[in-house]
Amino acid sequence: MAPAARHGLHCRLGTTSFIHRAGWLENAARLATRVEDVELLCFDGDPAALPSIEEVAGLADLRARTGLTYSLHTPLEASLASEDEERRRDGVRRVLRAVERTQRVVPGAIVVHVYAGDREGDPLPRDLAAFRRRAARSLSEIVEWGVAPQVLSVESLDYEFEAIAPVVEALGLSTALDVGHLLRDGRPVRPLLERHLCRARVVQVHGVEPGGRDHRSLRHVPAAILRELLDMLRAVSYQGVLTLEVFGEADLAESLAVLEELLAES
Repeated sequence: MAPAARHGLHCRLGTTSFIHRAGWLENAARLATRVEDVELLCFDGDPAALPSIEEVAGLADLRARTGLTYSLHTPLEASLASEDEERRRDGVRRVLRAVERTQRVVPGAIVVHVYAGDREGDPLPRDLAAFRRRAARSLSEIVEWGVAPQVLSVESLDYEFEAIAPVVEALGLSTALDVGHLLRDGRPVRPLLERHLCRARVVQVHGVEPGGRDHRSLRHVPAAILRELLDMLRAVSYQGVLTLEVFGEADLAESLAVLEELLAES
């Protein structure tokens, strides 16, 4: 689907680099005719687990030939607001290793997690001011390395985004708004988007199965919520990436079909 065919949507449609059981380059090549952006999932910060220099060169060549763009999702174990100073510094190093390795493909968004603690599911600390100072230190260090503030995108996780929003706004950063996380946690979609869509470079959407497993096809998202999301993207002429954050061919194919059907209605 080209942007002009998406019934008033101005954004790029994307998905993840883990659709097929293959590397980053093979995934991107196989997806280039189906989506316009591939989220390069560098979940592991070990240098050996990142795309090779040769693979990154291939990704850059694919971009030049097809117009495919990339987003980068940085390592999951990076704890950017950790109370443990060495762990915080290590988190910054892990993020920057992924950024440095993939900079040749010029990611339009670099997505980072800022956990409430050291991992998803940890509660917010009582001292929010100290939490924000630690997060700001890490995010500032990433910017000082050379990442453009508007490219650095802080993802909405399992806590209220307002806890980290003052840091995002003070540093002039962007957001990555994960609608799937809201559905998983039983929270409404509209308030987060109304407040922070103006800063979003990425909106991630995925379904949640009845048992709570997320990153499933859009068949598991109520149609009314998807319509509301699409209406909100249209209303602000959102020009970032709408990422179908699924991890398999069957889920992607079904998600594309669901989206096509909804767009045909509008």
